[in-house]
Amino acid sequence: MKRYSIMTGTVTYAIKGRDLLRKNGYKANIERVSGEKALGCGYAILLDGEIEKAEELLRRNNVKILEITQL
Repeated sequence: MKRYSIMTGTVTYAIKGRDLLRKNGYKANIERVSGEKALGCGYAILLDGEIEKAEELLRRNNVKILEITQL
């Protein structure tokens, strides 16, 4: 199974995105990102699974995504 880091604009977006993904059957957690990898507020959603439908779900629900990286 693939794992992704989805950088969000704020911690609020990270929480909203995590909860939305969990409600739709995805395994998702939040992680604080620091250093050079940090964008925006420095929070990312860690997602296990396929990214295409998850990204579409987040964008449809106005979760601001700054960057997606496969881990």
